[in-house]
Amino acid sequence: MTESMRDRILAAAIQVIRGRGIVAATTKEIARTAGVSEGSLYNHFANKTALFAAALGEVTGTARAAMAEVLSATGRDTVEGNLTRLACAMVAFYGELLPMTGPVLADPELIAWLRADGPGASTGASAGPVHGHTALISYLEAERRLGRLAEKADPAYLAAALLGGCQQHAFLTRLAGAETVASGAGLPADLGDFAAGLVRTVLAGHLPQPRP
Repeated sequence: MTESMRDRILAAAIQVIRGRGIVAATTKEIARTAGVSEGSLYNHFANKTALFAAALGEVTGTARAAMAEVLSATGRDTVEGNLTRLACAMVAFYGELLPMTGPVLADPELIAWLRADGPGASTGASAGPVHGHTALISYLEAERRLGRLAEKADPAYLAAALLGGCQQHAFLTRLAGAETVASGAGLPADLGDFAAGLVRTVLAGHLPQPRP
């Protein structure tokens, strides 16, 4: 299938934002990367914010898909297995997102935009900063109701621990490199190994005990 002009511009925007961060990215460089005139961008996107929103919406789509997958797995397979698959996806997602959005933390206008639902405002998808956390809480609450998570387990804190661990691994790997993370932080570079270990630790004491 031939790539549409809009898709080419969107792919170029993601590439430029990934390399420069959202604050330093310019429409001129995006147009050059896409091989189109700068004016052509506005035939497909109302303004620069709409283009950046669509680019971030595309990237955050991987996280939304991972959350939808874990929600659909409620009551099936094992909680540990479901969360391990989610953790793998989220480490990869944060690894892609962090360099794109790091400068946002120092930009009050972009912070306000994200708090107003950022990418979701123009893509029609709910993509604000806390929606992934909320979705994971919903999954954990559902598993607790089914008795597959201990009654004393607190879904909000379990979600924070799991997603925080995923983000920390992505952050350290981005800054120090996988080998340094493995030797210095004692965290495996292999994504699957890290995800399994993180989930096992987060769930320790929070799974129902087998009846004697």
